[in-house]
Amino acid sequence: MRHIFSFLILLLFATNIKAQYYSSGADPANVKWRQLRSESFRVVYPEEFEQEAKRFIAIMDSLYTYGGYTLDHTPKPIDVLIHSRSAYSNGFVSWAPKRIEIYSTPHQDMIAQDWLTQLAIHEFRHVVQIDKLNKGFTKALTIPFGQQAIGAVLGLYAPLWFLEGDATLTETTLSQSGRGRRPSFEQELRAQLLEKEIYHYDKAYFGSYKNYVPNHYNMGYLLTAGARHKYGADVWERALDEAGRKSWSVTPFNRGIKSVTGKHKVPLYDEVFSDWQYNWQQQFDSINYSPVRYISKRDTRYKNYRYPTPIGSMHLLAEINGPGELNHFAKINIETGEEEKLLITGNREREPFSYANGVLAWTELEQHPRWNNQYFTVIRTLDLSTNKQTKITSQSRYKAPALSPDASIIAVVHTSYSNEYSLHLLETKTGNIIREIKIPDNAYPLTPDWNETGDQLVMAMINPSGKKLTILSLENEQWTDITQPAYTEIRFPKWKGQHIYFSGSYNGIENIYRIGINGENLEKLTESKFGAAYATMDSDNNIYFQDYTSDGYLIASAPLKQLQPSSEIAQQLPVEPYINKLQKDEKGMPQLDSLNTNEYASKKYSKWNLFNFHSWAPLYMNVNDAELSTGASILSQNLLGTTLTSFGYNADKLFSREKFRFNLSYQEWWPVFELDIRLGNEAIEGMYLNDIEYYINSFDAKPNHSLIDLEMKLPLNFTRGKYLRRVEPSLGMSYQYSADFNYTRYYLELDDNGEPVIEDGKYVVDYTEQRNYLGIDIKSVDYSLFAYNLLRTTQRDVATRWGQVIELNYRHTPMDGWNYGSILGLHTRLYFPGIGRHHAIRIDNGWQKKTKGDTNGQMGNYNSYRLYSDYLNFPRGVDRFYNDELYSFKGDYMMPVLNPDFNIPGVLYLKRITTNLFYDYAQATQHLQLTETNQWITQTASVSSFGTEIRGELHPFRFVFPITVGYRYARLPDTSNNHHEFLLSMGLSGLVVGKQANR
Repeated sequence: MRHIFSFLILLLFATNIKAQYYSSGADPANVKWRQLRSESFRVVYPEEFEQEAKRFIAIMDSLYTYGGYTLDHTPKPIDVLIHSRSAYSNGFVSWAPKRIEIYSTPHQDMIAQDWLTQLAIHEFRHVVQIDKLNKGFTKALTIPFGQQAIGAVLGLYAPLWFLEGDATLTETTLSQSGRGRRPSFEQELRAQLLEKEIYHYDKAYFGSYKNYVPNHYNMGYLLTAGARHKYGADVWERALDEAGRKSWSVTPFNRGIKSVTGKHKVPLYDEVFSDWQYNWQQQFDSINYSPVRYISKRDTRYKNYRYPTPIGSMHLLAEINGPGELNHFAKINIETGEEEKLLITGNREREPFSYANGVLAWTELEQHPRWNNQYFTVIRTLDLSTNKQTKITSQSRYKAPALSPDASIIAVVHTSYSNEYSLHLLETKTGNIIREIKIPDNAYPLTPDWNETGDQLVMAMINPSGKKLTILSLENEQWTDITQPAYTEIRFPKWKGQHIYFSGSYNGIENIYRIGINGENLEKLTESKFGAAYATMDSDNNIYFQDYTSDGYLIASAPLKQLQPSSEIAQQLPVEPYINKLQKDEKGMPQLDSLNTNEYASKKYSKWNLFNFHSWAPLYMNVNDAELSTGASILSQNLLGTTLTSFGYNADKLFSREKFRFNLSYQEWWPVFELDIRLGNEAIEGMYLNDIEYYINSFDAKPNHSLIDLEMKLPLNFTRGKYLRRVEPSLGMSYQYSADFNYTRYYLELDDNGEPVIEDGKYVVDYTEQRNYLGIDIKSVDYSLFAYNLLRTTQRDVATRWGQVIELNYRHTPMDGWNYGSILGLHTRLYFPGIGRHHAIRIDNGWQKKTKGDTNGQMGNYNSYRLYSDYLNFPRGVDRFYNDELYSFKGDYMMPVLNPDFNIPGVLYLKRITTNLFYDYAQATQHLQLTETNQWITQTASVSSFGTEIRGELHPFRFVFPITVGYRYARLPDTSNNHHEFLLSMGLSGLVVGKQANR
């Protein structure tokens, strides 16, 4: 059964082009692109990024023989595209077309490693993983299907936890840093396993709406590392090898695991996490934990309280988020824990906010209105006395704002388009630059903090030797190191008196440490169960910090004098011997410090490289409508993501008008141009029964048919703060044509039974008639405006709880040819919060009005006129009917019903059941003209329905993407009929590895 399902999904991948052939969007049109080549890579980048691009390709070349060693594979050459104009930090690998895309600006939650180095190791490992699948049966599939065959096998057989876990393991074993050495990376699963339980495999992999489940990066690293530590590197090499060579079979990846371990992946998961649980419990039982008081209230639905900052003796500020919480700032009463929500933020990377003298400052990501691959990080402030929010910078690239003690100046980390790092001092009120300070050796600063007199800054710094704490004197721009660079994780330095308080991972669990400002007396202040971070102090020397539990970070506090500082600092992380054993599987450690970049010659890369044919199929695949039929297709997407093209031949006789199809989307400029051409012929031949007559049509050639659609649209993204906003005007033209055509109709002689007479094997003709086929000539123009303003949603919301959508359309035939009149339509949608926590109300109102076009014969006793088809939908369960004017109302109350986490292992995992109650109403008006008298009459009809929809979100046969299966019941009170309908949808997000932030 699973094999059949997998085959169907494989076909679905072939048809769901927009899901599989992922495009990240366009970069700014004014970018001048350059390229570098080596034997294994071509790197394309904006010209100002040249030095870093040379360093990146040198890193990749140095990794080439190391990155695939434990998988026994060296991949074929691949292209790399660098988006250096984006302040967003990420990287991903996509197949069909295959390439690596890099977002090169570093973030503030980095490990002790250069950002480009981490990206290179991690993303190259993904290339190795995917390219290794290109063998055996999978390689044979690439002959008829191209790169999409590998992408489909990847989606079907290679779990995301393996892909990301193995890449994270590789970034750890091929460097002296890596997330495997970061205790905070494992703390979520450590807390879950020790305070709750080991969730079953399907829940751990696919997540839950009931409980918080750490993501597939965390799970994947611990599972791949644990299995490799116990069984050797062959376990994952064999699994990928089997998946590639035998992708025709049902569970090749699983069989590869069993051939080495003797277990399938689920028993292996149980075994590995039981080992982790045992080892962590031993450590847990041996620690004497610090006595602390929790200020925030523990929420079993999972809720994180981060960056606690006292603002007087009674309150502190914190940033709060979780699966059911929109990210927001809150003021919390220190004694009672009561929370006052201050504001919901926009899209934020993980970095602290700053507070001083009644002012709150933070950064948010803002996308350029048009260019998907240009993000900015802007600074916003909130005056707590007036509750006034201000955006003080625009189109900036700032990270980690730090307010001076009097809040007059903000120190921020700035990254240029060429990845040159500096500190900017800004005026808080205006955002104007007061001063720019270059960083020695272009080290990268993390989360600066001021001293109490406002003349010095402390920060963590990343250089090739790791992380260190450094003080900057603003008077003379003198830099002083207070710790030596090392690969042990340190973060969030805070200056208080003669000490720097910071989060450190020296002993294997993140805790609060302090050190003298001259670098003396390093001490550990806390002993946390799972991890403590971000320490701040009030005027009474009470310390506040975020302390991790299985229900999220809580705010903990303790008088400093009650803590027992310890100067016992481990010389190496407890996990280091474990990693050392894993490193023995590797070829060695690549040398990435002394890179020779002089051998790479830069050349111009033309934007007019428009075509990159990556996939094809002996099937017709309709890119826009996800249709599949017999025929042939070929697909192209250029490296810059500005041109997407498909060619298709449809062999299905039912689609004679669309035998050949060409689709082009060009996104290089501000307006997006989309061209769709369909060519074919009219299917008028054949034998027909016309009531009591048989006839055969005969002609010398079929009349050609053409349909050409050209659309120009301007997709503008104005998402800011807590609202998602988009405006998209468009103008389209459509031309459909086929010529008039004469042909002969042969009427057949019929016997007494009304059947055609046959003599000598041929039909006997009674008489013939010359007829004319009336061609088509339609020239339409479409105008539309689409816009929305929607409140951001949480993971557990069924829909946004506040928002507005509007769509305005007008279509007419102003030129010669057939006249279809016109249609004007308006649709609005409103969202409101429901009664329950994640409930939502949705209200749709629509109106359309048509004008009639040319006469088109008659229907019964009435003249028939050409009309455009409806913009609006009729009530659910009601069949649509002709109308000249239509008003439509739809009301839905949507809510989650149950989060069962119901599991039949390997067959079905049901995560959530939702329902919505609905009432629909429509009133239609039709103007009819009597044929005999030409008199006009008007008819009005009202129809309605009400009912319910129930949907279940599930993962059948451990398929990675969720499938929603549902049932709709509609009662039609006007006819006393009942309508039943099966609902099915699929949440495909594309075959993209590392698409979300991989840190």
